[in-house]
Amino acid sequence: MKILQINAVYGMGSTGSIVRDISKTLIAQGHESYVMWATGCRKDDSGVKLIRIGNTLDHKLHALLRRLHGSHGLHSKAATKKACRQILQIKPDVVHLHNLHSNYIHLPTLLDFFGKHNIPTLLTLHDCWFFTGCCTYYQNENNCQNWLHGCEDCPAMRKGLRGSVKEVFRQRRALYGAMKHLAVHGVSQWTTDAAKISVLQSASNIECIYNWIDTERFQPSADTKEIKEKFGISKERKLILGVAQVWSNNKGLDSFVEMADQLAQEVQIILVGENHGVPERENLRCIGYTANVEELIGLYSAADIFVNPSSAETFGLVTVEAMACGTPVVAYDNSGSAELVPAQCGILVADGNKAALLQAVRTILKQEKSVFASACREHVCQNFEKNKQLQKVLQYYEKIAASVEADALKEK
Repeated sequence: MKILQINAVYGMGSTGSIVRDISKTLIAQGHESYVMWATGCRKDDSGVKLIRIGNTLDHKLHALLRRLHGSHGLHSKAATKKACRQILQIKPDVVHLHNLHSNYIHLPTLLDFFGKHNIPTLLTLHDCWFFTGCCTYYQNENNCQNWLHGCEDCPAMRKGLRGSVKEVFRQRRALYGAMKHLAVHGVSQWTTDAAKISVLQSASNIECIYNWIDTERFQPSADTKEIKEKFGISKERKLILGVAQVWSNNKGLDSFVEMADQLAQEVQIILVGENHGVPERENLRCIGYTANVEELIGLYSAADIFVNPSSAETFGLVTVEAMACGTPVVAYDNSGSAELVPAQCGILVADGNKAALLQAVRTILKQEKSVFASACREHVCQNFEKNKQLQKVLQYYEKIAASVEADALKEK
């Protein structure tokens, strides 16, 4: 097979790592792998063919126009047309779309091209953007349900631009409907079910394949002494860990602040992620973002409990990473998080119920971590192991390519 993936980045961040993992697996199994990227690329020696879309100036101009007009994916038309010409030259068996809302693609041009040329296309829902008019997580807008009907009167957009969101939504519905060989990949059952009732419901295939982690790398660390010394983690207090790209109330920052106040003498809370105004507390500290995976594994392993109070997670990678390191989890019973934590691995509580979240944390902390460690590890290895999940992605490619061949034979 010849597979082309399109994503903002390659080998960087969560989606870039996913694209890289797929590319390496394709090449290892004798297939061809192409990746079109835009804003960041960490090259490797795997043999993937890398093609950049646009340039830095184009991306900055796109970002400026987006701020003025309010919508992602509606600029960079020239760069997108060039990419389309390159796709015709490559002649891929499947084009796999990942994150396209990073100021580098003119989505209508790309989707129209796929439809007119009958190019098999797989679309992965890393967030909700593909089936809404503009937002990545509709839950962050008071659980807005406008995406089910037409994205009218969008609460995420200032009044003067709400009509444009409605038009974007209408246009996407038409473009998806014109794509004969469109398939959708949800990274959780929650995103998959949403796709089936959204503007993507016209797709010929909609399937759930969970994201993955490297369970050989993410596993309990026997010695956490160095990590605790580095970050001044108290031996007398239980350690609560939270991890996010950027901390905000949508990621549950307010829940951690309340937790720190209520458990002031009992716990120490460490937050990993960009600090955009984390309140200072004696027992609450944000240590910033870390790109050091071994350091992160050490923190997961040192923690007595991992808490994920996010309002929305399409999957919840950090939750799975924590469990792989033998750490029990407390999270809200919403979105992708609801599918990740069985009873033997922690506690799920009613969405947004901070009192229940606090009580669940207290319940877990009364028990020894060893009660949960083996079950957490086993659950992750059975359901989110890297090689198993990657093979499912390749099988999905084969299924899409086979359906295209079958349709071609019928037409003959």
